[in-house]
Amino acid sequence: MNTWILSYDVGGSHATAGLVHQVTFELQNVRSRRIDSAAAAEGILDALAELGNDALGGQSQAVVSGIAMSMPGPFDYEKGICYIRGLAKYEQLYGVDFRASMAERFPKVPAMAVRFINDAAAALLGEIQAGAAKGAPRVIGLTIGTGIGSAFAVGGRIVTTGPGVPPEGYVYNQPFRDGVAEDFVSGRVIKKMYAKVANNECEVKEIARRAAHDAAAKMIFCQFGQMLGEVLLPMVNGFVPDVIVLGGAVARSSSLFLPATREVLQGTKVELRPSSLHDSAGVIGAAVAWGQT
Repeated sequence: MNTWILSYDVGGSHATAGLVHQVTFELQNVRSRRIDSAAAAEGILDALAELGNDALGGQSQAVVSGIAMSMPGPFDYEKGICYIRGLAKYEQLYGVDFRASMAERFPKVPAMAVRFINDAAAALLGEIQAGAAKGAPRVIGLTIGTGIGSAFAVGGRIVTTGPGVPPEGYVYNQPFRDGVAEDFVSGRVIKKMYAKVANNECEVKEIARRAAHDAAAKMIFCQFGQMLGEVLLPMVNGFVPDVIVLGGAVARSSSLFLPATREVLQGTKVELRPSSLHDSAGVIGAAVAWGQT
């Protein structure tokens, strides 16, 4: 039996691929490239195939048992069909059968060995297998970037129902204050808050850099952390996780907001941990999900 999975993590502007061992989940030959999400479907698919072949490192496609793909939604993960529309990315992929398209480009891999998982769920499985939540029984994963990705896991498997779990495991659309969670907890919120008080538009990374000497930037991250805690509190009380893992671009500045989040969650037993795998989490997690299917 072949012991490697060709695993992908496809984001809005970049994709990463690598070979993941089916038993040890060792990650090798990691490759990344920018993806033009406005390109035609064939161009995007060809770019992903080129990335995968680069990760194979010149080896035959026959060395892998299958292909695992972590993909953003909306996406039919069981059938492998993309339904992204109106999100300013991958518009040309709407209705595309990814399973058939990737099998066509990797003819030595059976079509049914091409499997898919939500990107936030993949990131969480990766952290449970080999990262910040390794071995934890009950875990919530949040990927905070432009928006919020989320997933819940029990015993190393993704769950979408149960006490404290919002429908489909989606946190972004949960009612919060006078809107939904994503209106208050996302990278674009930090940018908007800073622009309002400083009259200066900056990327989150730059605002985080300024927080060392800019009281407004520091205050905004504290307010952000408090809102994150308030969003999480009902789920923490209902789901009772052992660990919450925070990934995504915003989480790289977690030292600036996690103290405020921990204060809101004081009295619960949950541990808040930044991702330790970062960009590798989804690649490893997609392979974990492939083996669970």
